[in-house]
Amino acid sequence: MVKLLFKHMNAKQWIGTVVILGLTFLQVLFTMQIVVNISVLTAAVQSSKEKGVDEIWRYGFYMIICAILLAAVEVIIRFVASATASSFITNLRQKLYEKANDFSIADFASFSTESLITRTTNDMQNVHLAWLTFLKTAFVAPITMIWSVILLMQYANRSLTIVSAVWLVILVVAVVILLMLITPKYKVVQTLTDALNISSRENLTGVRVVRAFNAEAYQEGKFEKVNEDFTKVQIFTGRVVAIFSPIVTLVMMGLSLSILWISAYVFNGMDMQEAMGAFSATNSFVMLANQIVMSFVLLVTLIMIWPRAGVSAGRITEIMTHDVSIVDPDHPAEFTQKGTIEFRNVGFTYPGSGKEAVSGISFKVKQGETIAFIGATGSGKSTIINMIPRMADCTSGEVLVDGVNVKNVRQADLRGRIGYAPQRGFLFKGNIKENIAFSNPEMTLADVKWAAQIADADSFITKKRNEYESEVAQGGTNFSGGQKQRLCIARAVACKPEILIFDDSFSALDYKTDKTVRARIKEQLPDATRVIIAQRVGTIMDADQIVVLDHGQMVGIGKHYDLVRNCPVYQEIAFSQLSKEELGL
Repeated sequence: MVKLLFKHMNAKQWIGTVVILGLTFLQVLFTMQIVVNISVLTAAVQSSKEKGVDEIWRYGFYMIICAILLAAVEVIIRFVASATASSFITNLRQKLYEKANDFSIADFASFSTESLITRTTNDMQNVHLAWLTFLKTAFVAPITMIWSVILLMQYANRSLTIVSAVWLVILVVAVVILLMLITPKYKVVQTLTDALNISSRENLTGVRVVRAFNAEAYQEGKFEKVNEDFTKVQIFTGRVVAIFSPIVTLVMMGLSLSILWISAYVFNGMDMQEAMGAFSATNSFVMLANQIVMSFVLLVTLIMIWPRAGVSAGRITEIMTHDVSIVDPDHPAEFTQKGTIEFRNVGFTYPGSGKEAVSGISFKVKQGETIAFIGATGSGKSTIINMIPRMADCTSGEVLVDGVNVKNVRQADLRGRIGYAPQRGFLFKGNIKENIAFSNPEMTLADVKWAAQIADADSFITKKRNEYESEVAQGGTNFSGGQKQRLCIARAVACKPEILIFDDSFSALDYKTDKTVRARIKEQLPDATRVIIAQRVGTIMDADQIVVLDHGQMVGIGKHYDLVRNCPVYQEIAFSQLSKEELGL
């Protein structure tokens, strides 16, 4: 927690912390003045009537001024503390979000999506609460405690000092035992919070599958188990923390009664005047002793919050210190060509796997050409195209785009030349225009319509009441699979890239629409290099090159006419889908 604070606090937040420290001295000064004046007022009551009344008015007015100033200082401290803590956590959350945005596919494999969400929300809230509590209590508690001890020396005697120390030791021992009980549970709480998010998100995103298989009871059972485990831990920590307040009350009442009981023996045998003076000193001792206890309670409140915040800070630090596997070069190179892609004996191994997912991949594509990849599920098609925009880096060989190794250029420059349509059509909450113009929010409506027409999406967009301003639900759930695919294709085309990548993006389209869209892309963007993954042979028959994959290996490369005659794997796929006449045989 401390490392996280020191590493990510900026100058403004340090200034706020110093201001709070300065105001804390004033807060304690006014508090101690009030406590001391109570003792003075008690003594004034014992003096002559006229003099006592004058002192009561004078010191009473002084106490009112101190109380007003104390209230003002406390309000300012809370305002500054809230602003400082909120500013810190806002900046930290932004840094965490930006760091996660830099993660590659391999990096995301180290942290689940649900865990990243928990760390950005729940863990951040825990750190925020701890830091806010620290700013409001960590300075005032020790200063009040030290100041109270100094003043207490004026009234202390051996008996009162011993009894105060005994009660404080009891409080310290109780706090240590409580912390030993709950600190390990906080780690469990955060892990179970991740599990709750995973279970909830899995059920919500897969709700159609769950209902289709009547698996509601099964899913509810899985969630119930995690929920019960989480509740048990929460109840345990809640009960342990609940014990703390009665213990503090017991210590404060026990301390006060012990002091008064001891003082009663001291008062015995004194005359009235001496007894009143001793009572005044005892009263001051009780108030100062309780100030020490309350200061300790403030510290313990922070101590009770700190372990959970420490666990959360550790989880945040894991993200912040994670070494991103794909980084920009210190001295980026310049592109020397336009619209070219070349793989030179490329291999890729997933983290933790001892075997290459793909290996020995070599091909070259010129500007304006179309290259297609086909093969069985798991043959490595998506893995290969993910290396073009550096979603993943090859573990052997070289990937070149526009004549330069992709590892030697800035990721933003590389991806700025590429339009990408994913296998699973994903749309963002907003409207249709915003989704198509995702690469450039300033894109004109004319350009958006142009892209939609190429993707054959204009036909269903214009039928909507608000046309291009029509709402898009999160994930595009208010569109059919084919409509989402066409909008994703339009989004890829809209940026007019040098290279277009279609990761099985035509699979949700019927044959007619598939052919129409590909023809329009070729006509409207003749200079764009097209990379297509497809399961349908009909989609890739007219490609300039077709790469046939089998278990991560290239088993054929060439045009359809050659492969359908010479490549057994391609023949098997082709004959399972089309007749000899349709295949041109």
